[in-house]
Amino acid sequence: MNISSNTLFHFTDKIENVISILKEEFRPHFCLEDLNDFVAPDERIEELEHAIPMVCFCDIPLSQSMNHRKTYGNYGIGLSKEWGKNNKVSPVLYAHQNSAITDTILQMWIEVNKSKKLSEQQDDGKFINGFYDYIYGVYCFTKPCDGRRWMNRDKRYSEETVTFCDEREWRFVPMCENRFEYGLSKKEIRDCTEQSYVYELEKLSVLHFKPSDIKYIIVSNDDEIVSIITGIEKIMDGYSQADIKLLSSKLISAKQIDEDF
Repeated sequence: MNISSNTLFHFTDKIENVISILKEEFRPHFCLEDLNDFVAPDERIEELEHAIPMVCFCDIPLSQSMNHRKTYGNYGIGLSKEWGKNNKVSPVLYAHQNSAITDTILQMWIEVNKSKKLSEQQDDGKFINGFYDYIYGVYCFTKPCDGRRWMNRDKRYSEETVTFCDEREWRFVPMCENRFEYGLSKKEIRDCTEQSYVYELEKLSVLHFKPSDIKYIIVSNDDEIVSIITGIEKIMDGYSQADIKLLSSKLISAKQIDEDF
């Protein structure tokens, strides 16, 4: 049995979200990430808690996906891993406070921030700002092995500690002119109204795909298969009948997965 899938899955909790993705493709959302788990409690660094724009996937095989779906939902889309690689979707780097790489990342972050502030005062920050972009790119793809999950709807962290490395996360972070799109501070994400949040999202790059990139469209129950086919037919004005038939052939229910995989 493979420990990873050749498919990247994006799970969600509503059938409407799946239809929206099929219509508008993947639009990044902001997720607050806190790398202060890597430092002592009395050494917290404000900049290490930051809302990153992203689209998240996992490469957990469907046969092992039940627990993951309990958290994220029984609806989803699976696309080929080759598509993901071609679109700069990458597995995250999991680390913990005592990881050999952790101290290196933190020291680079601290030093570049010191240099950035100094260069801004001296008006000669072109090189430092460029180096900051590279460090920020590493930050965007680094995640603690364990921690509390940020819940966007409630604008708070979960009470329970989550073993993130079990999620086998792959991540897309949008870029602009070869720079990663900067996110929002903790204060900005907490104070965001729905209107301002949507405005920030509309600035971000969309993650595109073709019908042929899709390997699975997942609904919760068998009786939703017909309704999502109807939904696909309504939104796919720009697609051929062959594309619609292809997408319809990719449908499977979470119930089938749990019973047959």
